[in-house]
Parts: sequence; C-alpha cells; structure tokens
Amino acid sequence: MKFLIIFFVLFATNFDFGLTQARAGQAAQNLCRNKNNGVFPHEEYCDYYYQCDASGEAVIEACPNGLAFAGHKRGLVTNCDYPHRVGCPDGTRVMGQQPIGGDNCQWQYGVFPHATSCTRYWHCWNGTATIQQCPFSLLYNDVIHSCDWPDNVPDCQKHPICKDVPNGAVLIEKSCVRYWLCVGGYPRLQRCPAGLAFNPTALRCELASTVAGCEPPPTTANPEDDEEEQGDSNANKPSSGTQARPQPQNAPTPQQFRPSQSGVRLVGK
Repeated sequence: MKFLIIFFVLFATNFDFGLTQARAGQAAQNLCRNKNNGVFPHEEYCDYYYQCDASGEAVIEACPNGLAFAGHKRGLVTNCDYPHRVGCPDGTRVMGQQPIGGDNCQWQYGVFPHATSCTRYWHCWNGTATIQQCPFSLLYNDVIHSCDWPDNVPDCQKHPICKDVPNGAVLIEKSCVRYWLCVGGYPRLQRCPAGLAFNPTALRCELASTVAGCEPPPTTANPEDDEEEQGDSNANKPSSGTQARPQPQNAPTPQQFRPSQSGVRLVGK
C-alpha cells in the first residue's frame, strides 16, 4: 500500500509537470502561428526563449551560458544580454542552465567581483576573464555589477587617507585649491571654485586672499618699473634749446628699445 501511494504521488507530480510543459508549448505555438520568425520569452527560464521558424513552429533556443533573453536583436549576443540588465530573476523566472565556470568566471559570460580587491572586477566573455579597474574614487558594487561611489559599497575596506576622518574634508599638502572629501571612509578629489582656496584650519574653501600662503599675485605694476619707464622717457626727450634730429627711414632701432637689451622685461614673463 505504501508503495502504491508513493507511485501515485510521483505519477501525479510528473503528470502536472508534463501538462504545464504541454500548455507552455501550445501557447508558444499559438504565438508563432501569427508571427513567423518572431522571438518570445520562455515562461519559466530567463536564459531560454522561443524562436519561430519559417513554418510557424516554435523552437526553444538557449542563450550563451550566463546571459538571459533580452528581445529581438537587443542583446550583446544576438537576442541575449546580462541578466542584471534584463531583470532576471524577476520573481517568476530564473536561470535554467547550470553555470559553466572557470578561473575567475562564475559563468561563461558576466561581470563578477574580484576576490581581494574593491577597485577591480572581472569581465568574462565566452569563458575568458579580463581584469577591469574602476575609475579613481569608485569601488566595484556587485549589486549593480558596476563601479559606484564608496558610500554605496559598505562591505569594502576603508581607504588610508580617510582612516582618521571617515566623513569630511582632508588637506592635500602643497595645494591651495585641491582637497580630499571623505565619504563613507573613501576619498573623492575636490577642487575649490575660482578665486577661492582651501583653508586648512576651517577645512573649507574661502577667499584666497584670506588664506595664508595662497594669496593671489598683485595685479598692479611695480613702482620700480614705473620709475624705469619714466627715466627712459625723460632720456629720450631733447634738451632745451636743442632741436631733435629727424631719424632716417632706414635707421636702426635705438638701443634702448631692443628686446635683447639687458634689464628689459618682456611682456608675460
């Protein structure tokens, strides 16, 4: 009797499973009768889909290992893309294939975290892993499979620059306009707006004229330069009672106006 009960349960389970599969197949066939050469998602698995052939029959196709169905010619490889970009799993469908992993690759295709680094990750394509580096001040976030701000990656290690100030500004030595802004224990490079300088005491950007050592250079002319120019001007004036001689057209440039003369400052130097 016990054997009969177990057999009946297994038979009922297999019957229901076969019926579900038959209904799913029939639904796909109905779709293909109306649209030849179309593609449709599978009811249960993200990495399978239906391809309608020229005769209107539905054929089950599989995405490359690690990719999920995205739509007709919408994916990285024909009709398939990364599961996180497709939205799989979605509460109804899951990946149906078994992972085919390798060195640093959980699947043949995908983006995966590095075992020991927060700033690097692996990009796997057809089973080949390539190391990738996040841009400066960003960390790899495995939730979104991309580089992200450090405060969105709470499980990563803290940066040495922010070991004493996990959140706040940190001075950069010998720089008047740049500083570190620590957020969640990781630094972001910042720059003060034009005309401002970073105050190491107040730890904020202030008028450059008020920050010692970062004052802007003077914009007025040097008084000594004015006296030299005035002296040169008086030296060129003819003395009283003496008429200045007209210069010939091809006469050489007077010595005091030659740029190579010692003591003359060139514009912009």
